[in-house]
Amino acid sequence: MRDGTIYIIDDDPGLNASLAALFRSVSLHAELFQHPQPFLDLGEISRPACIILDVRLPGTNGLDVLDHIRRLGWSVPVVMISGHADVGTAMRAIRKGTNDFLEKPVNDTVLLQLVQHFISQDASGFACELICDSVRGKLDTLTERERAVLQCMLHGQPNKVAARQLNLSVKAVEGHRINLLHKMGCASPANLVNAVGSCPKATRNPQRCCREGGAFCTTM
Repeated sequence: MRDGTIYIIDDDPGLNASLAALFRSVSLHAELFQHPQPFLDLGEISRPACIILDVRLPGTNGLDVLDHIRRLGWSVPVVMISGHADVGTAMRAIRKGTNDFLEKPVNDTVLLQLVQHFISQDASGFACELICDSVRGKLDTLTERERAVLQCMLHGQPNKVAARQLNLSVKAVEGHRINLLHKMGCASPANLVNAVGSCPKATRNPQRCCREGGAFCTTM
């Protein structure tokens, strides 16, 4: 199993080959691109990953490519490199979401340490995304009434309080709670609350853990 994938986007084939050999020495797989478009056309990328992106590229520049990467929703760490760096370019890259900026010629030791750090960071981030995807998928199956009952549960409200607040009978609330446990795959109300709160992106506000535009995007 690979420890991570490094996507290198640079029009210098000699540099690409050299960096690929460097990363292979520590069990990191490298994929090489002399033009950004084939990389952007991948659709999805292997995780965990790190992108090494040159500022100057054929027909475009790395800052525009970085913009495109972020618009695709890829949260993968990016290290930008340049042989013609200046403070203004570095600052723009940081504002656009690069994780670091290095001048060429790149120091192998510094780059390797950075990439290994970012691969570890992305592994943790990807694990969080998988947890949230699982939670969101289950939340999407709930009815509007079930979501309302769940919100009461997240607030720690007893059945009687929830019934009064939602204008339901206690028996109806109990029925919705049973359905919630089944749909969320939980054995108890405590497990359910923990499961919804297990999305690291929504620890303080589990109700925000929803698909974009989904019906469970209410604010607590």
